[in-house]
Amino acid sequence: MDCFASVGESKVETHSSDETQTMSENLDRLRETLEELESELQSIDSLDETSRAKLEEVAVEIREALDKPDPGQIDSRSLYERLEDSVEEFEATHPRLVQFFTRLSDGLGQMGI
Repeated sequence: MDCFASVGESKVETHSSDETQTMSENLDRLRETLEELESELQSIDSLDETSRAKLEEVAVEIREALDKPDPGQIDSRSLYERLEDSVEEFEATHPRLVQFFTRLSDGLGQMGI
Protein backbone atom coordinates (compact mmCIF):
# COMPACT_ATOMS: atom_id res chain seq x y z
CA MET A 1 0.00 0.00 0.00
CA ASP A 2 1.41 3.39 -0.94
CA CYS A 3 1.19 6.28 1.43
CA PHE A 4 1.90 9.91 0.75
CA ALA A 5 3.63 12.44 2.96
CA SER A 6 3.24 16.13 2.32
CA VAL A 7 6.43 18.07 1.75
CA GLY A 8 5.72 21.69 0.95
CA GLU A 9 3.36 21.65 -1.99
CA SER A 10 4.67 18.41 -3.48
CA LYS A 11 3.87 14.86 -2.49
CA VAL A 12 6.54 12.29 -1.80
CA GLU A 13 5.64 8.66 -2.32
CA THR A 14 6.84 6.27 0.36
CA HIS A 15 6.47 2.54 0.59
CA SER A 16 5.08 0.77 3.60
CA SER A 17 7.21 -1.80 5.38
CA ASP A 18 4.87 -4.53 4.08
CA GLU A 19 5.67 -3.58 0.47
CA THR A 20 9.39 -3.47 1.21
CA GLN A 21 9.24 -6.88 2.86
CA THR A 22 7.25 -8.34 -0.04
CA MET A 23 9.73 -6.90 -2.55
CA SER A 24 12.59 -8.38 -0.55
CA GLU A 25 10.86 -11.76 -0.40
CA ASN A 26 10.23 -11.67 -4.16
CA LEU A 27 13.88 -10.86 -4.81
CA ASP A 28 14.94 -13.73 -2.55
CA ARG A 29 12.66 -16.16 -4.40
CA LEU A 30 13.95 -14.96 -7.76
CA ARG A 31 17.55 -15.37 -6.63
CA GLU A 32 16.77 -18.90 -5.42
CA THR A 33 15.16 -19.75 -8.75
CA LEU A 34 18.16 -18.31 -10.56
CA GLU A 35 20.51 -20.46 -8.46
CA GLU A 36 18.41 -23.52 -9.31
CA LEU A 37 18.61 -22.62 -12.99
CA GLU A 38 22.38 -22.19 -12.83
CA SER A 39 22.71 -25.54 -11.09
CA GLU A 40 20.49 -27.19 -13.69
CA LEU A 41 22.57 -25.67 -16.50
CA GLN A 42 25.70 -27.21 -14.99
CA SER A 43 24.10 -30.65 -14.71
CA ILE A 44 22.72 -30.89 -18.27
CA ASP A 45 25.12 -32.76 -20.51
CA SER A 46 22.99 -32.56 -23.64
CA LEU A 47 23.43 -28.81 -24.20
CA ASP A 48 25.82 -27.78 -26.93
CA GLU A 49 28.34 -25.07 -26.02
CA THR A 50 26.55 -22.34 -28.00
CA SER A 51 23.23 -23.00 -26.26
CA ARG A 52 24.89 -23.25 -22.85
CA ALA A 53 26.71 -19.95 -23.40
CA LYS A 54 23.48 -18.25 -24.50
CA LEU A 55 21.58 -19.50 -21.44
CA GLU A 56 24.40 -18.59 -19.08
CA GLU A 57 24.45 -15.10 -20.58
CA VAL A 58 20.73 -14.70 -19.90
CA ALA A 59 21.26 -15.94 -16.33
CA VAL A 60 24.02 -13.35 -15.83
CA GLU A 61 21.76 -10.62 -17.20
CA ILE A 62 19.01 -11.66 -14.77
CA ARG A 63 21.43 -11.70 -11.84
CA GLU A 64 22.66 -8.22 -12.77
CA ALA A 65 19.06 -7.00 -12.97
CA LEU A 66 18.29 -8.41 -9.52
CA ASP A 67 21.38 -6.76 -8.06
CA LYS A 68 20.51 -3.26 -9.30
CA PRO A 69 19.20 -1.01 -6.54
CA ASP A 70 16.79 0.77 -8.89
CA PRO A 71 14.58 -1.37 -11.17
CA GLY A 72 14.23 1.69 -13.42
CA GLN A 73 17.84 1.13 -14.51
CA ILE A 74 16.97 -2.20 -16.11
CA ASP A 75 16.24 -2.59 -19.80
CA SER A 76 13.25 -4.77 -18.99
CA ARG A 77 12.11 -5.06 -22.61
CA SER A 78 15.45 -6.55 -23.66
CA LEU A 79 15.54 -8.88 -20.67
CA TYR A 80 11.96 -10.02 -21.25
CA GLU A 81 12.62 -10.63 -24.94
CA ARG A 82 15.70 -12.68 -24.15
CA LEU A 83 13.74 -14.77 -21.65
CA GLU A 84 10.97 -15.34 -24.19
CA ASP A 85 13.52 -16.30 -26.85
CA SER A 86 15.06 -18.82 -24.46
CA VAL A 87 11.66 -20.31 -23.67
CA GLU A 88 10.78 -20.67 -27.36
CA GLU A 89 14.14 -22.14 -28.26
CA PHE A 90 14.31 -24.76 -25.52
CA GLU A 91 10.71 -25.68 -24.72
CA ALA A 92 10.79 -28.87 -26.82
CA THR A 93 14.27 -30.06 -25.91
CA HIS A 94 14.70 -28.88 -22.30
CA PRO A 95 11.31 -28.36 -20.64
CA ARG A 96 12.85 -28.20 -17.16
CA LEU A 97 14.94 -25.18 -18.17
CA VAL A 98 11.82 -23.56 -19.59
CA GLN A 99 10.13 -23.92 -16.20
CA PHE A 100 12.93 -21.92 -14.59
CA PHE A 101 12.83 -19.22 -17.25
CA THR A 102 9.06 -18.98 -16.99
CA ARG A 103 9.23 -18.61 -13.20
CA LEU A 104 11.91 -15.95 -13.53
CA SER A 105 9.99 -14.09 -16.21
CA ASP A 106 6.78 -14.14 -14.15
CA GLY A 107 8.58 -13.02 -11.00
CA LEU A 108 10.39 -10.19 -12.74
CA GLY A 109 7.13 -9.08 -14.32
CA GLN A 110 5.39 -9.00 -10.94
CA MET A 111 8.13 -6.73 -9.67
CA GLY A 112 7.79 -4.42 -12.65
CA ILE A 113 11.14 -5.42 -14.11
